[in-house]
Amino acid sequence: MLKHFKIELLSIVMIVVMTSVSYLVKVKNEKAKESRTTKKVEIFDSVTIEVNSTSVNSILHSDYIVRISDEVRMTNITYQGGSAKELKSKYGHTIGDKFYLDENVTLLQDNGYRYKAQHAMYDKAADLFYITSPYIAYIDKNIINGTDLVY
Repeated sequence: MLKHFKIELLSIVMIVVMTSVSYLVKVKNEKAKESRTTKKVEIFDSVTIEVNSTSVNSILHSDYIVRISDEVRMTNITYQGGSAKELKSKYGHTIGDKFYLDENVTLLQDNGYRYKAQHAMYDKAADLFYITSPYIAYIDKNIINGTDLVY
């Protein structure tokens, strides 16, 4: 009988301890509250044409565009505008008027000059092209290799 009394007493003590611990510990799922996405727009196979009252300023084509906050990320980009007859890149993102381009960047200008690089930045407002990786330039019959360029 004394043996059963010890087991019952131990069970009661364990139940009281577990109940008191469960009231002291609060479980919160903060991750569930923070899981809101910031993605605002997602577009497949898009063409964006910028015009003013008299002419077309630029044309941007991309296979995939997603806008997150102030940044727009794109894949398979083709841009025409400013002094760029054709600007192509596999990946890129924009912040304001600046295009940051990565992988297989090619710039063909109106004068026929062509530049190839892996990383570049195009400032649309200033119409400046910055190559930030080694590049090859084809100017008329000349081939020029360089490490970086501002044009």
